[in-house]
Amino acid sequence: MIYDIGLILNHLPAAVYKRRGKMSIQFQPLNEKKNFEKIVDLLKEKVFSGVFHPGDRLPAEREMAKSLRVSRLSVREAYRALQLFGMVEIRRGNEGGAFICAPSPRSIIQSVSDLFRFQGITLEEWNEARLLLELDIARLAVERAEAGDFVRLESLVAEANQQICEGIPAHIENMRFHLCFAEIARNPILFTAYSSMMDLLLNSLMAVGASVEHSRDAPAAHAHIIAALREGNFDRLSLVIKEHVHGAGERLMPIVKKSPLFGSNFSKSRVFSGEEE
Repeated sequence: MIYDIGLILNHLPAAVYKRRGKMSIQFQPLNEKKNFEKIVDLLKEKVFSGVFHPGDRLPAEREMAKSLRVSRLSVREAYRALQLFGMVEIRRGNEGGAFICAPSPRSIIQSVSDLFRFQGITLEEWNEARLLLELDIARLAVERAEAGDFVRLESLVAEANQQICEGIPAHIENMRFHLCFAEIARNPILFTAYSSMMDLLLNSLMAVGASVEHSRDAPAAHAHIIAALREGNFDRLSLVIKEHVHGAGERLMPIVKKSPLFGSNFSKSRVFSGEEE
């Protein structure tokens, strides 16, 4: 669900609270429709402004509902929505309750990936964005790669080759190579955007049952990427990446386009590239 910032009412007043304990807090009442959305927005605002911190216990459903003059159901729905965002953990038992927790990278990546699916993006659109992101990542990786990064990349290529030799698809290993490559850029925004795109692709490959043959050529291409990165020459690396992306598209387009996770518009582009490599 996408929340409209215009739904936020008044900010919560400053709260007196005890971290990881019961909080004494006053809330302004909510009287309009879709109260649970407003509760979500109000609590998110207080997390982002630093009033609430990871580990803080939120008021019990009954207490929150009384303070806001809403139903317990609205509060329960709000807490569950925040749980889906990865911002709240619901614990059971005598020491249970709703506790603030920091969103994990995985929950953020999944949310963006889900947004891509709901938008019904085409494989063409995915490919264009992927290539642009990979080139941006490559530009930074050339400047920021360290010795340990090459060790990790090479180990992932070796793992993928081992999987393929055993007759097992190496889609996950190939995906991990690209995520490792993206990490070398040392830019969390680029990494999150790229990871979300690759999450969509991996789910597509799994949905259509891509075989070992569809991942066989990737390790060799990845080895070329490592060699170009070692040279520290962005122009050379960009050529290798472009060749790899377009080649991947030619191999995987016939199967990935069957995935329900992508739209059905395949008429705009010469080449549709989409694979985990």
